[in-house]
Parts: sequence; C-alpha cells; structure tokens
Amino acid sequence: MIHSINHQTVFDYETTPKSVVQRLHLTPLGFSHQHVIEWDIDVDGGAIVMETTDYHGNTVHLCRHHSDIKKMQIICRGQVDVIDTNGITGAHDSSLPLELFKNATALSMPGPRLSQLGKDMTSFMEDNQNGDLHILHELSVRILANITYSKGKTNISTTAEMAMEIGAGVCQDHVHAFLAVARLLGFSARYVSGYLLMQDKVQDASHAWAEVHVDSLGWVGFDISNGISPDDRYVKLATGFDYADVIPLSGVRFGSGEEQIATRIMISQQ
Repeated sequence: MIHSINHQTVFDYETTPKSVVQRLHLTPLGFSHQHVIEWDIDVDGGAIVMETTDYHGNTVHLCRHHSDIKKMQIICRGQVDVIDTNGITGAHDSSLPLELFKNATALSMPGPRLSQLGKDMTSFMEDNQNGDLHILHELSVRILANITYSKGKTNISTTAEMAMEIGAGVCQDHVHAFLAVARLLGFSARYVSGYLLMQDKVQDASHAWAEVHVDSLGWVGFDISNGISPDDRYVKLATGFDYADVIPLSGVRFGSGEEQIATRIMISQQ
C-alpha cells in the first residue's frame, strides 16, 4: 500500500526568540517491506542545519529558526510504500546488542502494579504452551484492560507505572507498560513511533506501538491500543528503548514569552 503523508507543525512565539533548535525524528525508515518513494522536509522560518543517524539507525535532522521570525512551520511530506507482513519486521536490524532491549528505562520502569502483572503473566506462561506470540498478544490484551484509552489523562512524561495507577492513557502509555512487562518476562522489546492510516481524518499526533524480538521470527509488532499487529496501514518512523529515543519533535528555545504548537497530519492511500 502506498501512503501519501503530509505532517505539518507550526510554532507560534509570543515574542521573537533569540534562538530555537529542534531535533526531528520525522523521516520514515527504509527496509525490506517499507520503501520510501520520496520524502521532503521544508522549514518556513528556519532551516535544516544537520542530518545524521542515531545509534538506533533512525534518521535525525536538526533545525534552527531564523533569528528575526516569530513563527516557524515544519512540513514533512512524501510517499511510502508498505507491504503487509503480519507485523513481522524480521531479523535484528541495529548495531545495538539485543540484550540491551531487555533493560528497563525511566519511562518503562516497573513498579508494584506492573511487577504484579509480570507475575501474573509468568503464571500464564507456565499454564499455556502455545508459544511466545500467544503470550505477547495476551499481554497486549491485559495492558489495554488496565489502561483504558483516553486522551488528556497523561502526558509525555507519564511513566508506565503512573499510567497503571491512573488506569487510562494513550498509545505511548500502552507501549511503555507493554515494554515493561515484556522485559520482565525476558524478551527484548522496543518502542516504535510512526503513522497509522486513518483515511481522510486529520490527526494531531503520530502513533506508537511495540516490537518484541521472538525466536525464529525476529522483531514482531504489537499495537496495544488497537489490539492487532501492524499491517500495511502502518508507517514506521523510528525505534528506540522508549519514547525519549523517538520523540518526533523536541528542542530548546532561548527567549521570553510563551509558544503555541499546532500539529496537523493527513495520511491517504494512493
């Protein structure tokens, strides 16, 4: 499936800032079943000053605003062709050792609730010999049962354990909780950011799901929020240990006054 993507982010500054630098994880990855046909990043009110690759293999751009501008717009657009592989990405594709993906992070550190869920899943594993995929899909179901999808209850700094306490959250929270327990069970697991096709619907944020390394299959995706493995409606942007590694837009601003940020994402099937 070929996706046409237009991702616009507008920064409105109350006063002209002295300096603004933004880091972008907004270039789709290219691999066996995801081909980037074309992709451009335009900056109105600023310029791309560097392009590099991080240690996860993600493309990173640094953007600096023009010094006399109170508004900056970043527009990412292009076409990406995705083949449905039933959620299977395949062999490990990073220079980082798989063992590192078993470690807890600040956002996925298990507390009492996630540790108990880990114990419950360990018992489930002992009672069910249907394989790793069955176990991981069951974990996905249990995470969603404990963290109801609801916007406005959490934010980008909410940890997995905090989301369990609140009992509500969004895709980011689902992924962090899933990663926490999957790692407790001994799996290598990672965070994925990307786009999900929702035909003709304007979105205000990108999507997130998890991938777990399963013997004989490699990396396998799990969209906890929607209860499925990713198919050809999903476009992968970046992977990491948690959200902190894949933040679509993050940066620093020097100057006084407030800023307003508006995001508009349109994805359509070609």
